[in-house]
Amino acid sequence: MQYKNVALAVAASVATASAAGYTPGEPWSTLTPSATAECGFTAYTSAFGIAVQPISAAASSKAKRNVISQIGDGQIQATATKATTTLAPTTKASSKASSSSKASSSSKTSSSCKASATLSLADTSCKNSGTLSLTLKDGVLTDNKGRIGSIVSNRQFQFDGPPPQAGAIYAAGWTITEDGNLALGDSDVFYQCLSGNFYNLYDQSVAEQCSPIHLEVVDLVDC
Repeated sequence: MQYKNVALAVAASVATASAAGYTPGEPWSTLTPSATAECGFTAYTSAFGIAVQPISAAASSKAKRNVISQIGDGQIQATATKATTTLAPTTKASSKASSSSKASSSSKTSSSCKASATLSLADTSCKNSGTLSLTLKDGVLTDNKGRIGSIVSNRQFQFDGPPPQAGAIYAAGWTITEDGNLALGDSDVFYQCLSGNFYNLYDQSVAEQCSPIHLEVVDLVDC
């Protein structure tokens, strides 16, 4: 079966986008979900990448994922591969001694949260010129060109500005969970939706060719 461009599949949702979406000139850092992750980390200032981990994959697998790439206009893409081959061979980081210097603050603490006040990522991935490289500060995601990570009016996850593009729904409220996944509000479930030979990423399922994923946060290293 051939899929039409996802942009066509979600045209109706674009037309009915919330009137509360971002208007240029207004503050955008308040464009956050109403709920927050209970034990999420709102800051991680060292450069990191995100890698697709299909939710159907074995939770115990620690093989390195292919990190998400970024094209010139700020859109991000995941390689279109079968779920059974999405995980690529890798070596786990042999030491996390340097992680203690990567201070990460938790947005909320409770008796159910882990005692550690810092976040140590489980995996690393090689970076290249097309790799999406991020930092997180005060719940705002920024790429290496200073663009803001947002969910735009068609529910796609991409980077623009600053400020975000007109009609953006969310531009803040990002965290990293204790399990090492990127989260928006209180959810760490995103969707990869096939568009030709690659996937676009969304915070909701917008078409039949979408499947649920986690976005694993990984340290980026020169290889």
